[in-house]
Amino acid sequence: MQADPPLLPQATLSNGKKTVVFQGMVHVGMESFYKSVVYDLEEALNEGYRLYYEGVQPSPGEGDAWFAEQLAGGGDLAENYKALADACGVKFQIDYFGLMERDAQQHPERHVAADVTSLEMKQEYDRLMATDPAFAEQVRDREAPASTDTSDPVAALLDWHASATDEQKKLIGILCRGAFAMALGDQSEHEPRPLDKVILDFRNRQLAQRIIADDSQRIYITYGAAHLPGVLASLQAADPAWQITTVKWMRGMATPEHLEGALPSMP
Repeated sequence: MQADPPLLPQATLSNGKKTVVFQGMVHVGMESFYKSVVYDLEEALNEGYRLYYEGVQPSPGEGDAWFAEQLAGGGDLAENYKALADACGVKFQIDYFGLMERDAQQHPERHVAADVTSLEMKQEYDRLMATDPAFAEQVRDREAPASTDTSDPVAALLDWHASATDEQKKLIGILCRGAFAMALGDQSEHEPRPLDKVILDFRNRQLAQRIIADDSQRIYITYGAAHLPGVLASLQAADPAWQITTVKWMRGMATPEHLEGALPSMP
């Protein structure tokens, strides 16, 4: 089956007074995608936009410990993404956002780390565990040992990549990009996860509150594409005038090109 490569939205939101451009992102994707995003960010700076960046802020201690355990498999999430990018033969987004560093040093007011802290996420998790019985039950079910095979195909690919030959690494890249395309191609087909109430819903509300409170009338956001519906809903809850005025689509990952031909007659 040919996987459909994921399309990522670049949506313009407005309530008639404030304009927000929301560029949907993937952590691991094609070099051409990230170059295009950085170009758009530079144009946005020239047009007077304030840039918002995704990235949960560290909280040394219990916040970071909770984050590593719940969301990074006990390790460093950024390092996991870098390893995955290397195995897939693609790029990790943070490698490209370093290109904005000089402007951030010269004009820090134009660059905002807009995400929550790991401690704030843990506090929201603890609040839900104490006040939302359905959430608590889903989390306990998620943490319970499964009776079926739970081997992680991504981890298996990374283990294989670590000792693979150059030719095997090419094959791994093809498999990996195809897996990404299927995993990201249609978010609507994904079953909700228990922690989405923290990973998505909580962070969406916090981002919307930051947008509303910001004195800038032009904001350019680079955030995971899955956050867009929730952020828009939170903005509309505060002001029904918020709406998407334009949207265009960009490809963040491509599977190997699928070509069909005909073989010459065989004896």
